[in-house]
Amino acid sequence: MLKNYLVVAVRNLLRNKTFTAINIAGLAAGLAVFVLIFEFVAAEWNTNRFHKNFDSLYRLGTIDKNGNHDSHLAPGYAPAIAQNVPGVQAVVRWVDGLGSGVISYNDTKSGELKSFREENITYVDGNFLEQFSFPLASGRPSLQEPKTMALSETMANKFFGTTNISGQTLTVSNQFGNTPYTITAVFKNPTTGSDLQPEILLSLNTLSSAANRNENDWADPATFENGFSNYYLVLKKEANATAVSKAITQLMHAAQPSSNGIISVLQPFSELHLAPRFSYTYQTFGSLKLVALLLGVALLILLIGWVNYINLSTVQAMKRAKETGVRKVLGASRSQLTFQYLAETFLLTLLSVGLSLILVQLLQNGFNRFTGKSLSLEVLNHGWFWAAAIAFVFIGSLLSGGYVAFVLSSFKPVTAIRGKGETKSKGISLRKGLVVFQFTISILFIIATMVLYRQLQYMKTTNLGVSLDQLLVIKGPTVSSEDQAEKNVAFKNALGQLAFVKKYSGSNNVPGGGYNFFADHITRLSPQKDDEKKSYAMLISDEKFFDTYDIKFVQGKAFTSDDAMHAWMNCKKVLVNEKAAAELGFSKTENIVGQKINWANTQYEIAGVVKDYHHLSLQRPIDPVIFLPSVSFVYFTIQTDVNNLQQKISSLNALYKQYFPGNPFEYFFADEKFNKQYVEEQQLGNVFIASAVIAVIIACMGLFGLAAFTAQQRTKEIGIRKVLGASVTNIATLLSKDFVKLVFIAICIASPVAWWALNKWLSNFAYRTNIGWWIFAGAGTMAILIAVLTVSFQAVKAAVASPVKSLRTE
Repeated sequence: MLKNYLVVAVRNLLRNKTFTAINIAGLAAGLAVFVLIFEFVAAEWNTNRFHKNFDSLYRLGTIDKNGNHDSHLAPGYAPAIAQNVPGVQAVVRWVDGLGSGVISYNDTKSGELKSFREENITYVDGNFLEQFSFPLASGRPSLQEPKTMALSETMANKFFGTTNISGQTLTVSNQFGNTPYTITAVFKNPTTGSDLQPEILLSLNTLSSAANRNENDWADPATFENGFSNYYLVLKKEANATAVSKAITQLMHAAQPSSNGIISVLQPFSELHLAPRFSYTYQTFGSLKLVALLLGVALLILLIGWVNYINLSTVQAMKRAKETGVRKVLGASRSQLTFQYLAETFLLTLLSVGLSLILVQLLQNGFNRFTGKSLSLEVLNHGWFWAAAIAFVFIGSLLSGGYVAFVLSSFKPVTAIRGKGETKSKGISLRKGLVVFQFTISILFIIATMVLYRQLQYMKTTNLGVSLDQLLVIKGPTVSSEDQAEKNVAFKNALGQLAFVKKYSGSNNVPGGGYNFFADHITRLSPQKDDEKKSYAMLISDEKFFDTYDIKFVQGKAFTSDDAMHAWMNCKKVLVNEKAAAELGFSKTENIVGQKINWANTQYEIAGVVKDYHHLSLQRPIDPVIFLPSVSFVYFTIQTDVNNLQQKISSLNALYKQYFPGNPFEYFFADEKFNKQYVEEQQLGNVFIASAVIAVIIACMGLFGLAAFTAQQRTKEIGIRKVLGASVTNIATLLSKDFVKLVFIAICIASPVAWWALNKWLSNFAYRTNIGWWIFAGAGTMAILIAVLTVSFQAVKAAVASPVKSLRTE
């Protein structure tokens, strides 16, 4: 019986090649998108799960009295937590963002000093490799001894070409000086996703000695003052996380009375990447909203593919009505007919799955470039993903195929054989509804794409209040020498002597790169209410920074060269932007140049007010910023044109090597750096472009099939109209107008839904574009033109056919 079902199913699919091809192509496209996005979802869900202590790991954080969550704490609490808090098996500190610098070593083969600038350098406790599952390729896991380090396989091969390097020495040059480290271990790179991405691990105990801190005593691992460390706790099996966090809160209050009002919280490691709910308040590395959005897109596109199948299959049902009637007259039961049609559905689905897997392989590399992840079908082997994907496809096929089977098997024999009444009208309303649904989703994607790119262009083209054009930024030296300060000044002055350099400056950060630090408890001489709740972004720069970046002043002027040379600690002068002036309680009309503010029990004079500009992306409001004078050598910015750019860069490289031997010459362009903040929006825009294209193609496939069926059903009518003098245009319009009406209904449904959803998305931006009426008109016009072009092919084909042949059609 089963063989008979399959044989008949194959014959029916081959008999209707056009409808079969459209169905397979539509389902395969939907399934391919579904599988690719499901790979991404699986990779996000699997992140961090390879750690042996995954279920007992927690990140320690704090919540202040204003409800703000912070995962950076002072490092000094660690020994007391490990020794005095019941239920804590191990404490691991992870200090990133402080160690970046230059790695250098003497190459024994060439005899040359080689150096590499590395950003991913992390200070960790000695037990890090014992508590986290980064398997060793060589060496031992302990980093307890000062001046010891561990490298990833990637770094080991980059520096030495091998992983058997235990005992070798590398010099790390960063803000803590030039320190030699002995390599004790090489660990393997994680094969699955990890939020902690160690490349170079340094023993945190190194900074316990003042000699290894280069006068940066704020970085003492025993300090309770400065919060720059992440804490990861491994709890014992019987431990209660709530009780542990309460005990840590009490310990913090006892150790540091100023922490009263702050409570500690333990964030499960399982919630570190993806939040368990949308209202989750703690910081995560991944985005649950993005995962949900992409999964929703995948499901909608797959749903469009299934809708195509239902639509075209119910059309086919009209053509097979007589077959169904004859089968029933000959004794076929409804269950037998249902199984027959379900066999066709699953055969078609099986062919679609096979084609979709081929499409996945073809599109995999491009999708990986888009996501920045190394994905493949193998990622679905972890957890429940294969079972969920297969179950979802099976249930979807069963429901869509089951409906078609129900419609076909429910025809009454007499009515079906006559081909009148119920059998012709059955499903017409459904087909129209499904067409409307397909185009509603397609129009939603089109509108979303237009708004996303409009917002992206708005952010890229809005006047930032700062000029980033033709600015080349050189990273300053990290490998230092005894006369480093003099060399920094001399190099900056040498830049000004180059003929192609129009302007130049030094700063400790640049627009798009963030600030140097944040500070609070900054007030006027007469503090105001709630001043202690305000925080200010601090940016260190020299006197030429504002002219180089074309930053304007509302009051006063930039620092003097003497101010920069003596630095803010000695000259006691600062600049504030308009937002900071307002936060300090000054009115816009008030002359504040020369007035004093208090910071850390020291008075500073305000030398000028900087006009507000966007130092970071337009996703966030302008921060209150205080500018601190210094000679500044973290970044050197020059203004030049693009003529003979490579020759200019070569000259800069030679000058840099002259003043800073042993430091790699690295540069970037200021506008490119700033625009990197919009990568996520760019990727989201690409998602919706691809989704809109795929959704429209699938919907048009269905429309093409329906138009062909309509033209076939009205063959005699078309022949009669042509005999009576109807033109090709008249016939084409006749067949197209019904479909255009359906697309127009889809526009009416999609537009308010898109307006609501996109306004909600735009509310996440401090500065946003407006959604104009023309966006909906443009998307609607595009959808109508696509529909008309799709239908027109079949309409014109029917219109130019010979009326004699049309009238002879059965």
